[in-house]
Amino acid sequence: MIYQIIALFIWASSFVAGKYAFTMLDPVLTVQARLIIITLLIFPLFLRHWKKVDKSLRPQLWWLGFINYPAIFLLQFVGLHYTSAASAATIIGLEPLLIVFVGHVFFKDKARWYHWFFGTMAFIGVAILISGGRNEGEITVLGCFLVLLAGILFASCLRWTKSMINQITAPVYTAISVVLGAITCLPFTLFLTQDWVINWNWPGVAGLFYLAIFCSWIAYWLWNKGLNSTHTNLTGLLTALEPIFGVALAIILLGESVSPLSWFGIFIIISATLIASLMPKLTRKQ
Repeated sequence: MIYQIIALFIWASSFVAGKYAFTMLDPVLTVQARLIIITLLIFPLFLRHWKKVDKSLRPQLWWLGFINYPAIFLLQFVGLHYTSAASAATIIGLEPLLIVFVGHVFFKDKARWYHWFFGTMAFIGVAILISGGRNEGEITVLGCFLVLLAGILFASCLRWTKSMINQITAPVYTAISVVLGAITCLPFTLFLTQDWVINWNWPGVAGLFYLAIFCSWIAYWLWNKGLNSTHTNLTGLLTALEPIFGVALAIILLGESVSPLSWFGIFIIISATLIASLMPKLTRKQ
């Protein structure tokens, strides 16, 4: 369990690292640089695995590489540029509910009544969170919407990703998808980058390399290592820690202030997601 908690802590800190990276690079350039750094580290693995992959699977890998890396990362980090790290981390906490709702709409995995109830409560919490931070200008509708859209995209391709991993294994998929993601990100970087100036500074460099090495590599290794020895139900509950860690780190490391109304929204979101994760176990007992 400790491996997964550390992984969640690292992922929760990604938005804080992103804010530091933004002091040096445009948000879009931050995503591209992050992917290039990972690619340089694992490119030998990519060359070894790409030759062995069935050619019929390659178009799917190109699409998955694009969706899971440039598409989701760009939405998250452009959204982060317009909102606070605390609010972005809280929105990410909605992903367990988003996975359920996407499954209900597109994959015939029927959501239960408590998913709808606590999902509604969570989105009410998002509205309260945004309302509480709009006066200070730290939390915006646009920023939260883009981060939420990234969560919906992640939830939508999760089953496709798992299916591909079952066919070619997780290490092979990771090595290939990261490199393909770095390549497919290039045209978006060319068109979406607003500021090409690099303002070199040590916090920015540290934030960028932390995103590339810890958030995109070490955290995944720790998570998968813990996954083999942690019960699935407990894993679902642990994910509720990510927004808690994220908000705490944003306040401590970035000095972000959270209004009482936004705190109330954060509490509703985290509580609703946590209770929704507990409900299957409680209903089975009954």
